[in-house]
Amino acid sequence: MGNIRLRTKITVLLILLLTISLAVNLVWTGQNQRKQTESELKEKAYVLSLQMGAVWDFMSANQDRFASLSYTKDGVYQGLHCAIVGRSVGQMFSLESDYTTRFVNFNPRNAGDEPDSFESEALSLFQSDDSIKEYYAFAEYGGEEVFRYSAPMKIEQTCLYCHGEPAGEVDITGYKKEGWKIGDVGGAISIAVPLESYIENERNSIIHNVIFSVGILLGCIIIIYIALSRLVTRPLEKIQSGFGRIRSGEIGVNLAPTESTLEMRTLIHEFNNMAEELSAIYSNLEQQVKDRTGDLESANEVLKQQRKQLEEANRKLSKENEYKADFLAMVSHELRTPLTSIIAFAEMLLRKVQNGEDPDSAIAQEIEANSKSLLLMINDILEMSRLDAGKRDLSLEAVDVGDLVGFIYSSIVASARDKQISFTRYIEPDVPLIQADFEKLRHALENLVVNAIKFTETGGSVGVHVLYDEVSRTVRIAVSDSGIGIEEKDFDRIFERFVQGDSSVSRNYGGAGLGLTLVKEYVEMHRGTVTVSSTYGSGSTFTIELPIG
Repeated sequence: MGNIRLRTKITVLLILLLTISLAVNLVWTGQNQRKQTESELKEKAYVLSLQMGAVWDFMSANQDRFASLSYTKDGVYQGLHCAIVGRSVGQMFSLESDYTTRFVNFNPRNAGDEPDSFESEALSLFQSDDSIKEYYAFAEYGGEEVFRYSAPMKIEQTCLYCHGEPAGEVDITGYKKEGWKIGDVGGAISIAVPLESYIENERNSIIHNVIFSVGILLGCIIIIYIALSRLVTRPLEKIQSGFGRIRSGEIGVNLAPTESTLEMRTLIHEFNNMAEELSAIYSNLEQQVKDRTGDLESANEVLKQQRKQLEEANRKLSKENEYKADFLAMVSHELRTPLTSIIAFAEMLLRKVQNGEDPDSAIAQEIEANSKSLLLMINDILEMSRLDAGKRDLSLEAVDVGDLVGFIYSSIVASARDKQISFTRYIEPDVPLIQADFEKLRHALENLVVNAIKFTETGGSVGVHVLYDEVSRTVRIAVSDSGIGIEEKDFDRIFERFVQGDSSVSRNYGGAGLGLTLVKEYVEMHRGTVTVSSTYGSGSTFTIELPIG
């Protein structure tokens, strides 16, 4: 529908409306013609019935004269009476014309006067209601459609001689009297008028009316089509052509005014104003584009210089970062060697003073604990420097998480015991082996357990729980404690570098703040996740979730 011209749409709409109007006019004309025909036929039948009634009245009025003629000189009845004369006149009239006239009654003396269904209905109406003077309708008669008309025949004084009282007495014609009284319905005049000529006239009238209406409609359509072309579509096509010229790059378009309608002249005037404004805007835009192009070229030159400077700064920074990583790796390695020796000598000293009564026992334990803490910090710094240097390779192998937890438990349980902290572990029996880097996973889990012990007060508890989720096919390692807890606003911040849950200047817990950062890095390298849930002041739970593959 969107590709059809306005002129065509309006023309089709007009044709549709005019066709509907023509159909309505045909129906109305047909009904009007039928009513007119009915009125004309009713008038003719009424006049004919009056003529037939007049014949009957004439015969009734001259009944005495008929009676004198009905007998021979010898007194023999010759059968001449009003009924015979009326029927004879009706038959003669029917023979001379296409009309059919009859005198009918429910109990006729002659079998030819028996009423059909239409006449019976008319007789019933006349007998039931004296106010009904006629009955008519279009009906079938003799195998063709005709106009039928019927009028009542009332009993008069002259009719009583043959049809009056007493009922059952034989009259002069040899028939028993009906016992009628004056004013009774003695029968009905029935007239059938053929419709062939009237139907032909109706048809011709409708055909002429249709031809005339179609001619008028076609003339109106042609006039409206020409008017639409001159007053609407041509000006619109001119405007469309103007838009096409603008689209092709001809900005300064000016359309000549049209003499169609005020609306179209206004539309073309507004189009010309728009084209002028567009031309002015385009001219300014060209100048602005030139200015902006020059500014952009200057900015590009500045950006090139800045990019060169930035590349040089990045190169120096990358070099310095390499120096820092190498320095941290070297220092961490050099620090680990004496620390390992210190821890070994502290353990030897502790074995000698295992009873705990020697005053040097507490000193040895403190040396061992602080040395291990310092070693863990150095390991964190060393691992972070490796990650910064891009060393993110994993040495994957089949890892039994239960063995991993047992290894960490055996190395840390002494520290928990020294703080009088309950350290428990539980590994569910259906936990499968996983593909992981044992050392990195050990380092991550060890950091979580050490943090849990560090932030838990004496008499608290720390637990490690390992389970397998069949739905997600992941192994979950949950490290829980009853320590100081973490505020919800710090859940994301604690995984950043050099950040602790207690980050105040006068904090009570040591550490570089790299442990949780390494945990997050190592777990994500395994395509796992680490989450935290905590109630401030009531403990925390860190959960590592690792895929088994």
